[in-house]
Amino acid sequence: MTALPIAVAVAANVLYHIASKSIPAEQNAFMGLVVNYAVALLASVILFCLTPHEKILVEAARSNWACVLMGLSITAVEAAFVMIYRAGEELSTASLIVSILIALAMLIVGGVFYHEQISAQKILGAALCIAGVIMLSLR
Repeated sequence: MTALPIAVAVAANVLYHIASKSIPAEQNAFMGLVVNYAVALLASVILFCLTPHEKILVEAARSNWACVLMGLSITAVEAAFVMIYRAGEELSTASLIVSILIALAMLIVGGVFYHEQISAQKILGAALCIAGVIMLSLR
């Protein structure tokens, strides 16, 4: 794996969760998302302009259902985390539990839809993840 993109993903996720938990409770959660996406749109346009690309219409035409699904998924993830944190869940455990459950779901998705090998090592790791979620959920 490439270390730089992983480091950026980790750092961005840490900042994401800190920001998510810090959105003012008195603000409508979806107005917060409107501001988030306005900033994301501006940043994406700038990065698009700074990277090699074809004409804008050629690049736009290359988009498919996955781009739309990703946009909807990101909206759902962000709204869900705002709700999780507004419900009083702890930053230190909520994101960890969600990440573990995502990893377990991806193990199944990878095996079923992408024919990735599900080894004994992965099954053991999944069992440890389940144990971890149970332990983190105990209060």
